[in-house]
This record gives sequence, C-alpha cells and structure tokens, in this order.
Amino acid sequence: MQKRKLNILLGLIGLIFFIYLLPVGAKSTAFVETSKRNCGQDILHEYRHKDTGLRLVWVENDDPNMSFTLGVKTPTTDNTGVNHIIEHTLFTGSKSYPSSTLFFDASSKYPNLFMNAMTSSDMTMFPFATSHKACFKTLMSIYLDSILNPKMLENPYSFYEESFHYNPTTNQYGGVVYNEMKGASTDSGRQIFRAIRQSLYEGTHYEHDSGGDPAFIPELTYENFVETYKNFYYPGNMMIVLYGDLNIGEVLEEIDESFKSFVLTDKVIDVNVMPTLDVPKKICYFNSQGSSGYLIKSFVIERDLTSKEMLEMDLWVSSYLVDEQSYFMKTMKARGVPKVQIVKDNDLKYPSYSIVMLDIPKAHMEEYEQILEETLEGVCKAPKNLEIEKDIIAKNKLIACREDESTIRGIEISQTFLDAWAHDKSSDYYFTDRAYINEIETISDSYKTEILESPTMTIYLLPKSIDMAGLKTPSQEEKEDWQELIGKIGTWQQETKHLPLPDISLKSLMVEEVLPYKIYEKEHIKYIVTESNGALKRTTLYLPTDSVPQEELPALFLYSEFLGKAASERTPFEEVMDIDVMAVEREKLCPYLKISVISNQDQDIMKTFNEVNEALLEKDAVWYEAQLQSFMNRFKEQFSSDVLGTLKWLNTSAQSGYKRYLFETHYPLYTYCAYMKNSHSTAYIEAIKEIAGKTKPVEGSVIGIQGDKSFNQEQLKKYENYFKANPVEKNVEMEYSFIKSANLNIYYKNTPVDYLLFSYDKGQDQLDGKDYVMASYITNQYLRPHIRLEQGAYGSTMIASYPNNLILYTYRDPDILASIKHITVLSSVLREELDEEALNIARIDALSQVQNQLNFIGNPLEKGIQIEKMILLGIKPEKLLKLQKEIVKCNLKDLDEKLSLLPYLFDSGQMSVCTGRSHIKSTKEANIYRVK
Repeated sequence: MQKRKLNILLGLIGLIFFIYLLPVGAKSTAFVETSKRNCGQDILHEYRHKDTGLRLVWVENDDPNMSFTLGVKTPTTDNTGVNHIIEHTLFTGSKSYPSSTLFFDASSKYPNLFMNAMTSSDMTMFPFATSHKACFKTLMSIYLDSILNPKMLENPYSFYEESFHYNPTTNQYGGVVYNEMKGASTDSGRQIFRAIRQSLYEGTHYEHDSGGDPAFIPELTYENFVETYKNFYYPGNMMIVLYGDLNIGEVLEEIDESFKSFVLTDKVIDVNVMPTLDVPKKICYFNSQGSSGYLIKSFVIERDLTSKEMLEMDLWVSSYLVDEQSYFMKTMKARGVPKVQIVKDNDLKYPSYSIVMLDIPKAHMEEYEQILEETLEGVCKAPKNLEIEKDIIAKNKLIACREDESTIRGIEISQTFLDAWAHDKSSDYYFTDRAYINEIETISDSYKTEILESPTMTIYLLPKSIDMAGLKTPSQEEKEDWQELIGKIGTWQQETKHLPLPDISLKSLMVEEVLPYKIYEKEHIKYIVTESNGALKRTTLYLPTDSVPQEELPALFLYSEFLGKAASERTPFEEVMDIDVMAVEREKLCPYLKISVISNQDQDIMKTFNEVNEALLEKDAVWYEAQLQSFMNRFKEQFSSDVLGTLKWLNTSAQSGYKRYLFETHYPLYTYCAYMKNSHSTAYIEAIKEIAGKTKPVEGSVIGIQGDKSFNQEQLKKYENYFKANPVEKNVEMEYSFIKSANLNIYYKNTPVDYLLFSYDKGQDQLDGKDYVMASYITNQYLRPHIRLEQGAYGSTMIASYPNNLILYTYRDPDILASIKHITVLSSVLREELDEEALNIARIDALSQVQNQLNFIGNPLEKGIQIEKMILLGIKPEKLLKLQKEIVKCNLKDLDEKLSLLPYLFDSGQMSVCTGRSHIKSTKEANIYRVK
C-alpha cells in the first residue's frame, strides 16, 4: 500500500514537472521550429509548415503591441497594376467574411494601431498591429480568409469596382486604383523613382509600374487578374511574421487550420534579377508643361552584400554624399546647383544609389552633368572626414533607439524579414545592424572606391506634355455592356455591404488611465514631468511668444525655421533638436515657440538652446539667403505635393483664434519671403537676429521632462538651479487682429483628379464623444459607399480632430462637383434610416480614433507629448477619458441630433478644393490659388 502511494506521489510530481516544462501556449505540431535564437529583448523563432512549406517567424517578447504580417512575392509582369488591384480586391469579401466593405468594416470594428496592405515592385504585404488580444485573433482570421479564400474569384464585380470601369450615366471613368494612380502620376518623387527603376532594369519585371499606369490599367482583364492571383498566392510563395506577447500555440493552430486545403508544391518564384546597364545614358519623360527636369546619375552595386557591408555602405553615402557639410554637397551648392537629393534603393538584392539634381533647365543638362562629374572627381580625392562620420554614426544610433520604441515596431521588423526572404539577405539584419552600429567607430574607405567605381547610368528625366485622358469614347454597344455591368455592381454592393462581423465588447476596449504625470511650479516656470523607461529621453521647452508684435511675426516664424537649421548643423552630434511654432487657446490666444531635445543621454536644454541661438546670431548673410531660398523651395514643393495638407491650411485662413494665427506661418509667410527675395531686401536678417536676441524664458514658460526617474530628478534640479541664477522676467502680451479670408478656396493645378476638404471649427466648444461617433458613422455608412465605391474616389473620410475641428475630405476624386452634391444631402439621407448595428460599429471606430489621436495607446514619449499639450490647453489629461464614456453611451437619438446640425455646419464652415479643370468656377466669393 505504501509503495502504491509512493508511485502515485511520484507520478503526480512527474506530471507537475512536465506541465511546468511546457511552454505557455504549446506550439502546434503542424509547424516545425527550424531555429531559435536570442536577440536582446527578443527571441526569434523560425518555423516551417509541414504540409505546405509556408515559412513563419515569431519575434517573441513582452510587447503588448502585437502584429501580424503576411508577405507574398509578386513580381510585376506589366503596367496594368494587377498585383496592386489584387491587393485592394482581396478585402472585398471572403468565404467566412463575405462583406464587400470588409476592410473598412474590420478596421472600424477592431481597434488597431496599424492596418493596411501595400504593393511594391516584387512583393505584396498585408500587415496589422493591435494592442487588444481579442482584436488580434479576429483580424488574423479576417486577413487569412481574405488572402486565401477571396470572393473575388467567384464574380468580377469587386474587380471592376477597384480597378477600372466606365459609367455611361455619368460619362465618368472610375475605379479606386485607377483614380489613385492618376493622382500618383503627378508626384515628382514617384516620377524620379520610376525613371531610375525603368532605366536600370529595362527588360526585367522591375521596369514595370507595380502601382499601375493609368494608360494601361483599363487593359487588364478579369481573366488575367484571376490567373495572376492563382499564380502567386500559394503557401510556398508566402511568409508570415508574428510579433509580440502571443499565445503562440493558439495562433499556429489557427494558421494551420487556414492552410488545410493547400498542399506542398515545388514551384518557386524568384524575383531577383541583375540590373541591365546596357547603355551609359538614357532619356526619360514625365508629364509636365514646364521647362526644367531632373539629371540623375545612378551607381549600382552588382554583388551580394552582407548586412554589415550594406549598413556601412549606407553610412558612407550618408557621410560623403548626403550630409550638407560634406565636400560633395558644399561643392554642388557653390557651383550653383539648385537642389540635390540622394535616392537609396536598398529594397532589391542589388542596391543602387542615385544622385538627383532637381529643377535643371532641359537646355543645360550637359552643362550640369559636367559639374557633377567634376565634383565626383573631387570626392575621390577629398580626405577622410572623421567628424562627419562620427555624427552620422551617432545619428543612426539615435534612429535605432527611436525605431525600437515605435508603437508599430513589430511591423517594421516584419518588413525586414520579408525583404531578406525575397532578396536572399541575412534574415536577422534588423538586429545585427543595431549591434554593429553600437560598435562601429569609423567607416572604411573601401566603400568610396566601390561605389564611385561601380557601374553607372546617367538619366535625363525631361518634361513633356502628355495627354492624361487618352481613353477612347466607348461605342454604343460598349456603353450598353457597361450599363448592364454597372447595374450588377450596384446590386452586389447593396446586397453585400456591411455584413455582420464577430462582436467585441466595447467596455473591454476602453483605456482606464493616462500616463502618470506631475506638475511643479517654481520661479514662475511650470514643469510637467512624465516617466519613460526606454533608452530615449526628452526635454521640451515652451516659450511664450505673445510679446512679439503682429508686424514682427514673419521674423518670428523664420527664426523658428532657421533656428532648427542651425541646430541640425551642430557638431559633434549629440541630440535631435526640433523647433516649431505652436498655439493653443484658453481664455485667450497663447502662442509658443516649442523646442524639443531628444537623445539617449543626459540633456541640458537651456545650454543647448543658448548655444544654438548664439550660432544663429553668428551666421552670415550668405547663409541666411540660402536658408530663405531653401524654405521657399520646400514650401512650394509641399504646397503642390501634399494637396490635402494644403487645403487644410487654406481653410484656416477663414477661421479664428489659434488656427488663424498659425495660418500666418503658411501662405502669408511664403509671400513675405517672396517679397524679400524679389526686392533683394535683407531686412529679414536683422529682424530675425532681433528676435533671436530677445527670445528667452519668461513668466509662463513651461518645461516638459520625460525619462526614467533618475533622469527626471536630475533635470528638475538642474533647471530649478538655472532659473534661480537667471530669474525670468514678466511677459508682455500683445493683441493680434487678423483679417479673415473668404470661406471658399479654389486651388488650380495640373492634376487629373480632384480634391476637396471641408472644415468646421467649433471654437470654444470642444468636441465630445458623440462628434467622434457621428464622424465614424458618416464615413462608414455614406462617404465610403457613395464617394469611394460608387464614384471611384481613392478616399473619402470625416474626422473629428480634438479639441474643436471637424474635417471631411475626398481624395483623388474623379468629380468633386458630384461629391459636393452627395455631401450636401448626406444628413437627410442618413437620418431617414438610422441603423443600430451601424451605430455600434461607429462607436467602436470612434473609440479607436480617440485612443490613437489622443495617444491613450502608443509609446510613452507620444503619451508624454500629448499630456503636455492638454495641460497647455488648460485641460486635465485624465478628463479626456470621459470621451470614451460619451462614445459608449451615444444612442440613435444622440446621433440624429448631431446629424441634424450638419446643414448648418456645411453652411458656416470652410471649404477648399483642388482641381485641374479650369472651367470649375464659384458663384461665391473665393480665394484663388494657382501653381506658378
């Protein structure tokens, strides 16, 4: 009997010991773990799926921000954008989730940090990240089912919705991707990149446009679309990367279940090809009526590089070609080259580096090419610059720290694994690069020789007027066919949109507390202290600037720009110093100069600020004139390229308070600079120096401190002692009075698609949770179905932006006049039949919007900055949590009341449009802007 008891006891002990040894979430037997290794805070697990050969990586750590990324190798076989269109269409319904609006439904219903899909020249990626375990499980299921079991194979309706179609009723060409790429075709950065790829890889799949050329997208057939999907979308041509604190056993089991119907195949897709440098020079064209183009010289490395070699080569290029203090950049500027960029194309197996000279008159290309060749000869002979190398290495160390504290670190790591898988690189280079950057002290001269003696190609990218329409008018028979198809697409959209998805508890998604903070006030300086235990530390100085008279504001704003430039030129590099003009509104307008220092070491923001300020005062007139021209160039480029951003700024010209004040930093500042430039006046230099001489902390200044406990205590003590020794003066406050512009702005530019942005400023009435619900409801139930899907605009959304702004926009829109008609009736249409299930989705979406926008979730640095902003606004950060409760409590009656106010908001708000159609005019007073 005693022996039997002993055996039972030993058996129980053995069972307990066995259970103890089991990992949390035992791994699925369908996967074989092929490797496991430690990389600092992470453990890398690599798996192979036995039945299909699918490769999978799990980056294990305790990060609550989990991510999933699935990659597919998809070489681009033509210019129809087929892989891009597949990427869009996969999320228009699947076997288990048949909703035609699946992507947007899932994005709204399951709060996420990032959710998207993207197509490159040889790969399509499907990533998402979330901090909610329940959301991770459901989103992964939706992603896998959409990618592996798409409804698009059963009928062509989603294909035509997303790719290209013609509507005989409106006589409009549509298609989400078609309009997206029409808008993208005018982007200068994209034009340069396409010219480089087309030239270096002519005759290979890399010469084709992965996004799709609008002239060729209509040539894609449904049959070719389906064939391409079947050719690329199989497990052996896929890789999954998981990240974060996961129950890996459950996750692997679900992935295994999703791949049950697939078998192992010997088929291999190899995307790697050699560049085809068959001629030394090529001429390419981009659509423009201008007289200036781009001169490009590309260097191609035609050998396999280790991750260490790749990193060190990048460091050499950054040091000797990119850095503004390098011999190369200084010489190019001295020789009169207006603007130079370096384009690194590291995504392929064989990297290339291209020197791009911008705004070169096409009649003088050879002259500037000679300047470039002579400058490169000088680079070959120039001595090693250890000071620049040291700065570049230090900057890259700080960049690595910032990336490691990113909220979507998992997705960033996933992209490196997929890059390595597709292009035969070392799989863990994200981690080995970080280890090496902390060891390296100097850069080998061998990289100078290898790059400058590598095979090259010179490209003249010249302007040429190209007809963007280029589509023949359909015949009567074709119109009838399109009419029938459009009717079927409309029926399909109505029958399948917003089909139910698995429910999730609203209350389980709520954030219960904000990042802890403390407020101190000593010697008339307010301190806001938050903790962050990562490698990065931050100090932010908020200097009141309401003592600056209104007529001196242009000098203040240029001072901010130029102070930032002077900070970037400091050596040796120790920290990033960001300078910005900001303003908030409490009982009155409160403008500030915001100065932030971020580093991975000790800081002294007052010492840094004073040194940079002194350096700015010592700059000569040549430096100031160069900075003025640089600011004007950047402004013109951004004004033209970031259209929605421009329209948002233009709307503020008719608003009040802090928004109207900040508008002065935009177009009015540019006109001031243009006047100074055209009149050859240097008065702005003395005005800036006068501002610099009197800018200092005064009563009401605020210092934000964020780091670990020890850092925070040291910083507090340091600044308390500083202001005891340097008492602040009382602030003298000025009154500002700005002229409001008309509520309508029309921006004419050469664009084949339109843009519209509406803004309404609630003024002193801050947004409540019901505003966020209304914005989400309108987006999901009206804007996306009517303007994006039916009309074919690339995007249309309504946003509630705290503290007091409502914004509605359409993006890459084929017809803003039709969109405006849709928008003016949306209130009455939606109020006819409010839907409880749609409201529930809007509540979840609104909750996610608030949490992301106000940094309730995210990394501590982002949370700390948000807390400081709220305190400057006079709002207790914890009070923002009530927005969540207002969202959860919002009912149909509340929603109806909000929707009933929309006609008033549209009448009294501001609207800006951008169009290439000169016949569009306004019967109301409007501000007119044109690209010159």
